[in-house]
Amino acid sequence: MARILMVTPLLKSQRGNSITAARLFNGLSSKGYAIDLLSMDEPDWQLQLDRYCHTNSYDMVHGFHALQFSRVAHHPAIKDLPLLLTTTGTDINYDLTGPHKEPTLQTLLKASWVVVFNEDLGQHISDTDNRLQSRLTVIPQGVDLPTRPPASRQQYGLSETDVVFIIPSGLRPVKNLDLALDGLDIAQRSHPSLSLLILGAAIDSAYSDHIKSRLNQLPWAHYLDEIPHDEIGGIMQMADIVLNTSLAEGQPQGALEAMSLGKPCILTAVPGNLGIIENGIDGYYINSARELASAAMQLITAPSLRTAMGSAARQLVIECYSAEKELAAYAQLYEELISLQNTPG
Repeated sequence: MARILMVTPLLKSQRGNSITAARLFNGLSSKGYAIDLLSMDEPDWQLQLDRYCHTNSYDMVHGFHALQFSRVAHHPAIKDLPLLLTTTGTDINYDLTGPHKEPTLQTLLKASWVVVFNEDLGQHISDTDNRLQSRLTVIPQGVDLPTRPPASRQQYGLSETDVVFIIPSGLRPVKNLDLALDGLDIAQRSHPSLSLLILGAAIDSAYSDHIKSRLNQLPWAHYLDEIPHDEIGGIMQMADIVLNTSLAEGQPQGALEAMSLGKPCILTAVPGNLGIIENGIDGYYINSARELASAAMQLITAPSLRTAMGSAARQLVIECYSAEKELAAYAQLYEELISLQNTPG
């Protein structure tokens, strides 16, 4: 049986990276691969890595996030193994062109295959260094949301007549939550039934304090903190519209999960979001608070439009973001790299 070491920077907090790593670990393990999962947010992760490498002989390594994996890439027991690297967004949108460019680039160059979630991320990588073009492959994220009945609106101080917007996002600057608050504040003045729920970890402390301070002045907006992933589906079921107002994305996992439940979306027109939906069919792309307010008011005032766009969003996820297709694509890469490792000479 092939043995794989999977290394992710995060597993404890409910973020896109951790959800993706957990989904692939569970799905690929069920396909018969023996996978050891190492999370770098464990305090003793370096000792765990040494123990894993002392105990096991691996056929390949699967890493997540180019910059974070650079801290592991040169470990003597794995540095010469075939590497499959899944990029997650921030490493390409920011690290590859910022002060951490060199370790990020060198890690990408070590990989036999570099997985990106969409063509835009792949183009950004190949524009940075064309040596990487031949090892890029696109595998969209799959959606595998645990089924839950709708949460009670009363539990969150909401009425049955409220139109509930939801932002499944951690609190950090790249998520640009000020844009969401600015746009919805405009809409809420005309439509008092508007409510907002934000759920996600307070990742950046200064930014989290800023957002919480703003929320204290907005009685229609509520921060629910971090919610376990197996409970998120119930809250998403209760909501009406999902938002993603990021400055840049890898792929908006939370928005896709809500869309899989028939929720229309409002997304910023930025790399990682662009190309997911057809504007006006599954939801709306926006570039400003005014555009967000306009899109929100259209969805608030037309329940039939919400239903139609939500149905289109659900169908889009079924067709393009299937967890089964995602696992099959990764399994094909695993087989190629395992074969490469076990070829004599």
